[in-house]
Amino acid sequence: MVQLQESGHYDDAVRVVEDWMNQHRSDASQNDFLHLQIAMVYISKAYHKQSTRDESLNNAASHLEQALNVYATKKPEDEDTTLFGIGGAYEILGDLSQKDKCGFYRKARSAFDEQLPLIKGDSYTAYGKTVAIEPLRAEIRKHLTSVDDKSAQAGCSVR
Repeated sequence: MVQLQESGHYDDAVRVVEDWMNQHRSDASQNDFLHLQIAMVYISKAYHKQSTRDESLNNAASHLEQALNVYATKKPEDEDTTLFGIGGAYEILGDLSQKDKCGFYRKARSAFDEQLPLIKGDSYTAYGKTVAIEPLRAEIRKHLTSVDDKSAQAGCSVR
């Protein structure tokens, strides 16, 4: 998928992931992540292909909604950062959109707001490595501030 995306074959990159999802319907445990990855491909396409930007933004938004729906049906495990990724993608959609900046920034804020209290404790250990968690919380707060600033600049009602 990455090679296809990097070479500008965005639709083929999406097809690879969608085909994999269709072939593995019995294991939908990673579908929130996969929909997020598809959304990121469409965001890249929107950035690089101006002529199809609106369509790509709509496709990305659709896959982000699907990622949120899948995420809502499962319980987050450990220090799951899916909402941080979804929020970041919505923030980018707001940056690129000419038509729905406010809606995208609002969804970004919602995802970041929901993510922040899920990041608990001082550190996280996995695969024998311990990582401090405060930098992640700081990054989420930074994005919340950024989304609020961008929303205000776009004339959106903030909170």
